[in-house]
Amino acid sequence: MHRSRLPLALLAPLPFLLLAACGDDDATTGPTDVAIQFAAVVGDAPFACGETYTGLGITDTTFEPLDFRLYVSSLEVRGANGAWQPLALDQDTPWQHEGVALLDFEDATGRCANGTPDLNDIVTGLAPGAVTGLRFDIGVPFELNHIDASTAPSPLNQTALFWNWLGGYKFIRLEGATDGLPAGWQLHLGSTACVAGDGPGARECANGNRIAVTFPEFDPAADTIVLDVAALLADADLDQHTPETPRGCMAGPQDPDCTPVFEKMGLAHGASPAGTPSFLRLEQR
Repeated sequence: MHRSRLPLALLAPLPFLLLAACGDDDATTGPTDVAIQFAAVVGDAPFACGETYTGLGITDTTFEPLDFRLYVSSLEVRGANGAWQPLALDQDTPWQHEGVALLDFEDATGRCANGTPDLNDIVTGLAPGAVTGLRFDIGVPFELNHIDASTAPSPLNQTALFWNWLGGYKFIRLEGATDGLPAGWQLHLGSTACVAGDGPGARECANGNRIAVTFPEFDPAADTIVLDVAALLADADLDQHTPETPRGCMAGPQDPDCTPVFEKMGLAHGASPAGTPSFLRLEQR
C-alpha cells in the first residue's frame, strides 16, 4: 500500500504546535471581561420589597421584607489551568471599590423605607483568562472595614450598613416583619470582639465573621449565584427572641438566637463549629 508523506517543511513545526496546545490555556485566552450574576430568593419566589412570604423559620411565620443588602469581596477566579487568581473589579461603577462590591436587593418600596431605590445584582471585573471556578468572601476586608463610612467612597459610604469605626460594616443586613415580631426580625452580620487601635478603628477582631464561599465549577456566562433567604432562616425562630437580646441576630457571640443562622452561613458560633454555607447555590440561566 502506498502511503503519502508530508514534506519535511510541514513536519518541522509540529513539536511547536503540540507545545502550544498543551500550554497555559489562560495565557492563550487573554484577559476576559466577567459579569457575575446574583439573585435573591425566598424559597422558590424572587425576593422583593412589598411582597409577603409564608412558611419561614421553625414557626412557619410570614416574612415581609424590610431590607436585604450585603458586601462581597476578595473575589478570585480559577482558570483553565486550575490556578486561582484575583478578579480585578471594575472601578467605574458606584457599586464597587477596590476589591469590594455591594449587592442590593431592596428598592425602598413597600416597607423597605431605610433602603435606596437602586438595585444591584451583578459584580463585574477583568479575569486573567478563561473562568472555570469562583470563590469570594461575604464581608468587607479588615483593611477597609474600620474606616469612616461618612467620608468613604461608594459603596462603602452606606451609613445604614455601618456600625462604627470599631465594629466596622454590617456585611449582611437582612430584615423582615413577621407574625410575632411585626417591628422586624433582623440579621446584621459583622465582625465582633474588636480591639481598638491607637487611633480610630480596630487593631484586631476576635470574630471576623466573613463567610468564605467557593464554587469549584462556575461558568459566568451560564450560572447565577442564588442567595436563599428561606434556607438561611430555616432553623431560626423569627417570631420571638431571647430576652435582653436584639430582635433577631446582631452577630452577638453570646446570643443563642444567632446560632442557627450562623450554622447556615457556615460560621462558628458558641459550641457550633464553622462549616460550609448552605444558603447559596448555583442555578443555570
